[in-house]
Amino acid sequence: MDASPLDALLDALLAQALDRPDAPLGAALVGGHLVAVRAGGAQDAALGLASRSDAHGSPVPPALPPLPDSLHGLARLLPRNPEPFPLARSLALAAMNALLPPPADAAPAKGQDLLLARGAGKRAVVVGHFPFVERMADRFAALDVLELSPRPGDLPAAAARDVLPRADLAAITATTLLNHTLAGLLALLRPGAEVILLGPSTPFASCLFDFGVTVLAGCAAEDPDAVLGGVERGLPFRALPGVRHLAWRRPGG
Repeated sequence: MDASPLDALLDALLAQALDRPDAPLGAALVGGHLVAVRAGGAQDAALGLASRSDAHGSPVPPALPPLPDSLHGLARLLPRNPEPFPLARSLALAAMNALLPPPADAAPAKGQDLLLARGAGKRAVVVGHFPFVERMADRFAALDVLELSPRPGDLPAAAARDVLPRADLAAITATTLLNHTLAGLLALLRPGAEVILLGPSTPFASCLFDFGVTVLAGCAAEDPDAVLGGVERGLPFRALPGVRHLAWRRPGG
């Protein structure tokens, strides 16, 4: 039996992460909005971020269960559904992001700026209610916002089947990797639509280009200690110190 689009995407993402050299797990932190995973060893050891797979701003769990002792072991938890313990997927995705550093040709850029630059005058869809959506609606021919917990003006997630096939450009939160909806959303888009995967959970994984993503807009930790401190204090991503926003465009795109 052929793999489902979801299984194929997650398997490809995991395979690319596991193709990188393994490292011991040095630290795993859970904040009110984000989780962070840092490799053990050197002071400049790799660090990966991800959003929480539960509601942002939720209480921090008093303790994490015993975790795998390596980044590879932790990354392997992402495709498991249901997750073996709360926040397992978030920690697994953060481990993948620690394993997948930004490529040399990733350029400094924020996802919201790319959305404006690439989507002005076009029909755009944003999956996930980002703080910037309220101030940019008049820049597009049409702008629809899909959200699992809709706010005023948002559309419910179930409306994806109606609006995504008409989109010229879609900006999709990388938390769709955590709730296992990314593959289904990509399948709804018409050929030729531009797709920006954005947010702190975004892996710099070239395999995602094979599934229709055209731009990966994520981040890198320039000051890992500042990042870890911000996560521990419960800061949201927009207030997190020590990160650099980067975007990687599909080669030839």
